[in-house]
Amino acid sequence: MTAPLTALVISDGRRGIENQALGLAEAAGRLRPLTIRKQVIKNEGLFAKSPAGLQFALKSAPADYGLEAPFPEIAIGCGRQAIAPLRALKSAKGDAVFTVYVQDPKIDTSAFDLVIAPAHDDLTGFNVETIIGSPNRVTPPLITGAVKSFGPQISALSAPRVAVLIGGPSKHHKLTEAMHAAHIKAVTSLLDTGRSVMLSTSRRTPDWAAADYRELAKDRKDIWLYDGGKDANPYIAFLGAAEAILVTEESTNMLTEACATGRPVFRLPMAGAAGKFEALYEDLQNRCGVTRFEGKLNAPGYAPLNETKEAAVRLWARFDARAAALN
Repeated sequence: MTAPLTALVISDGRRGIENQALGLAEAAGRLRPLTIRKQVIKNEGLFAKSPAGLQFALKSAPADYGLEAPFPEIAIGCGRQAIAPLRALKSAKGDAVFTVYVQDPKIDTSAFDLVIAPAHDDLTGFNVETIIGSPNRVTPPLITGAVKSFGPQISALSAPRVAVLIGGPSKHHKLTEAMHAAHIKAVTSLLDTGRSVMLSTSRRTPDWAAADYRELAKDRKDIWLYDGGKDANPYIAFLGAAEAILVTEESTNMLTEACATGRPVFRLPMAGAAGKFEALYEDLQNRCGVTRFEGKLNAPGYAPLNETKEAAVRLWARFDARAAALN
């Protein structure tokens, strides 16, 4: 029996970055046997801040990034720190490795065998495939397992339950005091209608905003607040146990993951010019009925979003086409 191929997932280790590449690898592995390994790139100082092209010019060998034999047949990277390692693998191994970059690399896409980019980035190229949002790891079995794992905590909250996912400032969005006040108002409106709230802040949530959520949740039995710490992260369980999901609109990852549940999803406003994100909001509204939250949780039904599987299908199609061309 032929041994399964190996896919190496390369990232800087940040969860939101790693999960995109890992989610794609796992989806590919559900279609064909695939052994998955991870490599976290820990660049530091000025080198980490340098453009990806300069990084590759300075360090162009796989070993420079801790990549050693046996080398993978497929390498999937996400985030700027993964670009130079992918290029180093391609330079050293040529057609023996199929390199995939997730996101817009901001360099010539021909540096990779395949680029999987969000449709709202409006990226084109002979080797570019686009999807709504970003790849993720959210699957029905993952959700079921998470809900079971956190069963006692979920049961302690009276139904119906709503998940509220709070991000923070990004390149295009700002969390102003006015926007934060709107988010707090949204949460209190849910509580006032007798719903329980499962609320998660993120690493990008400013301390001053997180403090307000801690104060709101203090001594209440109808709020389960997760704001980091040593406890296991119930984020996936929140998705699975929710009647509906509210997400701050700067996060492509959280919006896409929420839509993978098939539950009603609503955007919480952020300040700033949405720019290219308007295309994402339109895609999610057309596909999943996602709109701004205006106090009601009524929304049309939709099939769970599974763009990650679609990306994996296209990955294998490109992989097979290249193999056929080489033979």
